[in-house]
Amino acid sequence: MTSANIKILIRFLLLIPLQVLIANHMRLFGYINPQISLLFLLWYPLKKDVSGFLVNSFLFGLMIDLFSNSGGVNAAACLLLAYTRLPIIKFIFNDKEINLKLFKYSNYSTMPKIALIFSLAFIHQFTVYSLEYFNVSYILTILQKTFTNSLFTTFVVIIFLSIFTSTKKQ
Repeated sequence: MTSANIKILIRFLLLIPLQVLIANHMRLFGYINPQISLLFLLWYPLKKDVSGFLVNSFLFGLMIDLFSNSGGVNAAACLLLAYTRLPIIKFIFNDKEINLKLFKYSNYSTMPKIALIFSLAFIHQFTVYSLEYFNVSYILTILQKTFTNSLFTTFVVIIFLSIFTSTKKQ
């Protein structure tokens, strides 16, 4: 097992209980809670094979669903994010030919990173709430909850990234 695979496994095993035991119980105004689990999708190396990323993301979301009793909505949302992460990164960083082996978030300014985190959080939350409500008549509720949760998730993820990510440049 390589060191990159060990890092992925450690993040997998640490972020699931962090999300399930802590973040899912943080309720702001009764319904706003951060999705710290997005860190797994954000930190997953771009240079790894796509099929492994899709499988790992699905299993990651499924484990969160299993412990949260949420019926598979996180698995679907994580799988969708895994599928759309690279095109979103290319769009936000305005780099159509990203070199996956040399890509580092630290090479980019703060605003695109915030836009990326918010975009991933918005897609995740929109998928989760759309599948939870599964009714078009609740679209305003879905959008309101999606937007507020995405803002709070972005704030919390930025704090986590500033604490746990090194800032050294090469």
